[in-house]
Amino acid sequence: MALDQRTATALVRTGRPGMWAGKHGLQLVIAASGAAAWSLRYTSREGRRRLMKMADLDDTSAATIAAMEAEAAALRQRIKRGFDPLAERNKPATHAAAAHTVATFKDAALDYIGNNKDGWRNAKHREQWSATMDTYAFPFIGAKPVHLVTIDDVKEILLQPHRRGGALWTVARETASRVRSRIEIIIKAAKANALADNANPERQALWSNHHNPARWDVLKYAGLNGRQSKSHFAAMPWTDVPHFSQQLKRKDDYSARALLLTIMCATRSSETLNAEWSEFDLESACWTIPAERMKGFREHRVPLSAQAVELLRGSLRMERNPYVFPGAKEGRPLSNMSMLMMLRGMRSNDGFTVHGFRSAFRDWAGETTLHPDNITEQALAHIIGDKTVAAYRRGDAFERRRKLMQQWNDYLFMSEEQYKSHWEKFIA
Repeated sequence: MALDQRTATALVRTGRPGMWAGKHGLQLVIAASGAAAWSLRYTSREGRRRLMKMADLDDTSAATIAAMEAEAAALRQRIKRGFDPLAERNKPATHAAAAHTVATFKDAALDYIGNNKDGWRNAKHREQWSATMDTYAFPFIGAKPVHLVTIDDVKEILLQPHRRGGALWTVARETASRVRSRIEIIIKAAKANALADNANPERQALWSNHHNPARWDVLKYAGLNGRQSKSHFAAMPWTDVPHFSQQLKRKDDYSARALLLTIMCATRSSETLNAEWSEFDLESACWTIPAERMKGFREHRVPLSAQAVELLRGSLRMERNPYVFPGAKEGRPLSNMSMLMMLRGMRSNDGFTVHGFRSAFRDWAGETTLHPDNITEQALAHIIGDKTVAAYRRGDAFERRRKLMQQWNDYLFMSEEQYKSHWEKFIA
């Protein structure tokens, strides 16, 4: 019988001693005392049958069973290549630091996440850090002393099979790049903490002559083919955006309206999706995004064009939901994938991204208007890189940006006839 949630719950409830098999060699083991644990059954390279305890059983939820099966699958992939997890676990410590607790990679990762999560921008970013480690790194190096993680370990993580078919590095390059970067950061932080521990010279000695195995400049010369993702966002050509925007305008659902407002205001996805009605003053045509929702942690005022005000006035407000674009769950905004799914549904083969519309706006402004670059950069809420220039800038050029955004919206909604007959006048 399959080791599903219902079966596992029944077995634990009865407390009958025995061992029941799940996928990938995962075993639910119930001792005579009634204690239950997850174990892995496998055959070592030498042909020895082994049973290794993986974790005490805390619950029998479907999510827990799936997570344990995934960990078992990852271990079995390594076992096929000669790794013996039980033998590795039982190795005696040979270093002088054996008397001290040696941090595993998982220890170091959880320590880093715990120390830094409060400074990260949002809950999603915190969840992604934990999720990428749980899914991709911990099954391979979670139990390994962090200072002993090797280049081969990191390569094995990046080349592990992915559900899309093929290696993670090949079919999900953006995810693989983030995993690599986060492993590098965790190891770097662990080394810095160890070297700063002057009261523990044995701990410091563990890191002597240590080189971070997750650095990209090391991996790319160690046989990891291809470039890591640079996170560029595919942008629709600015000449195509008006036709696309007018198609969107004919749709009534919240996803289409959210995407349209994002294009009209050149905002980031999260700024639009989490927008609340209290942020808008339609009489003065101004949208004030609070600092805590901005990438640069500075309040940003968005001048609303006449078309944007019309869009917002025509949007229905949902009772007991403060969001302009409410989601299916009460009191929640639209999903962060809603606009991308709308875009893919309309332009499925182009690979364009929602964030790419900001690039399209930037290209349009540079190619067809006389507005200074700094006004366009302020419209995009970009932080000024030149500290000297930033020090002397006090205002936000709101009225100048209002003219720019109104011109952008006029461009988006020009008819084909207007576009042809007034083009030269328009760009002047």
